[in-house]
Order: sequence, then structure tokens, then C-alpha cells
Amino acid sequence: MAKTTPSLTPNSFQLTGDDVQVNYSTTSIDGKPRFTFKKGQKTLDFAGNQISSSTVNIGTLVSVVIAAVADKSTTTFSILLPAIRLPESRRQAFRTFGITTVTKTTIAGPPVGAQQTYKTMALRGSARLVAF
Repeated sequence: MAKTTPSLTPNSFQLTGDDVQVNYSTTSIDGKPRFTFKKGQKTLDFAGNQISSSTVNIGTLVSVVIAAVADKSTTTFSILLPAIRLPESRRQAFRTFGITTVTKTTIAGPPVGAQQTYKTMALRGSARLVAF
């Protein structure tokens, strides 16, 4: 009889690219998701409802607000995670991309023209299953 292995879904992701490092866990010891964004000397940590996660037809989009300037703009950093089934080693390398989105904001309401601008970057990632 053939041995079957249960499919394992990752809950921890480490990504790197162009001076950016991201660590994202879908859960933690207290049950809340965690997201750490590092760029150069800047490190930002997020937890719980500070992290937005949406499943879309091309994967899971995970976003955090990395900067907000009143009456000017909000900057969001997002990663797109593909669906992954882990092998027995419980670790899988993958490639994806990060998106920096700048959304214009004003007290007077949305300005004329495009409301968002985007910058994408290639990311290399590692997905794994961690027991908490």
C-alpha cells in the first residue's frame, strides 16, 4: 500500500528583493498574523488587523500601510503569495513580487487623475510550516 502524505499549507513566508526583506506569518503564538517589513535601516512590525489579506484569483494579496502623510498620500506595501502545497521537507522556494502603492489623499476629496501609482519589485521567497 502506498504511503500518502497529508498536504501541508505553509504559514510562514520569508521574502527578499532589492534592499527589502519581508517576514509574514499567517498566525503566531497569540493567534494573530505578523508582518515585518525591512528596507535599509527601517524596520516596521505589524500584527493582527494592521495586516490586510485577500484571496484573489491569482493568489493571496497581503498588505500593510508603511507610511501615511495627512492631506497628501498613503503608502502601502503588498506581497502576492501563490497557493503552495509543501513537500515532506515542509519548505518550498518560490518567486513572486511586491507592490508599493501610493494613494493620493486630500481633505477636499479625491484629486483629478489616477488615484494610485505603483512600483513593483521581484521577490524570492521561502514558504514553510511552523508549529506555534
